[in-house]
Amino acid sequence: MGGRANAPLGAALGEDDRMLLVTGGTGYLGAALVELAVREGRDVRVLVRDSAKAATVLPAGVPTAQGTLDDPGSLAAALTGCTAVVHLAGLVGGTEARIRAANVEGTRTLLAAMAEVGVERLVHTGTGAAVMDADGLVSENPTGPSVLEDPYSRAKADADALVTAADLAASIVMPTSVYGPSPAGPQSYNGLLLAAARGEITEIVDAPIGWVLAEDTAAGILRVLDAGEPGRRYVLCGEVEPFGAVLNRACALLGSPHRVRALPPGSTLGPDAPTFARRSEVYGRFPAVHVDDAGARAIGIAPRGVDEGLELTCSWLKEL
Repeated sequence: MGGRANAPLGAALGEDDRMLLVTGGTGYLGAALVELAVREGRDVRVLVRDSAKAATVLPAGVPTAQGTLDDPGSLAAALTGCTAVVHLAGLVGGTEARIRAANVEGTRTLLAAMAEVGVERLVHTGTGAAVMDADGLVSENPTGPSVLEDPYSRAKADADALVTAADLAASIVMPTSVYGPSPAGPQSYNGLLLAAARGEITEIVDAPIGWVLAEDTAAGILRVLDAGEPGRRYVLCGEVEPFGAVLNRACALLGSPHRVRALPPGSTLGPDAPTFARRSEVYGRFPAVHVDDAGARAIGIAPRGVDEGLELTCSWLKEL
């Protein structure tokens, strides 16, 4: 992917009263969402920390606003002239302090800036991990707190609580595990597929989880923005499949002789397991995931299943 110029924030502020601000728009899922939004003819502005990175992943001409989630002033400037926000910025791995700073405190600061500027519509991107109960159910109508106690799941649950309590027209989108093509490259679970194909990981905990393509997630988020109800959660899931089957199917599609050994749920991986392999260990401590996504499907969200998703993903990975 070559560098592509992006319009800086400046005179364009306030010129379009339908402007959508996207946080995390240069990240893995965010880049897929911005690309789709532009393709659909939407007016989008992207909050960016790194202008050089933005130039490599965002479509040409997309307005950008320099700022960070820990800088209220930059957020207020970025929000000026916007009528809605899609909040995607967050952090999966790293220390607990960094995960909480990005996912919880960053969300808190954004909500305060929205209230100050007067932007009321928000689609907050959470995760199914924040609502999974003791039976493995990922539901749009959770009846209790999530049983997942890793730093990422806890932080996302706390961020969701802030959004729910805010005096905004907010909907929460909860993707399951995201993979597939993105302008930002093979991040998220794509890195795990590649590591398996290269023989860099040899074992995985065979926990069944939900899988959803990045571009289907992006489409679902924009559908919630258009047709979702404020105050509701929407789960996005293509299909539930165990880690072992997904990784070994990817190895085959990528032409790799390597296969991973699927360890029974409850097993522990070695100390060098990467972040997304470690997610299999987290889910493996609980009953198999199953999903209630009736609300999402009722408004026309229908992500593709794993077989079709892996065919698409592995064809893309081969071309990189």
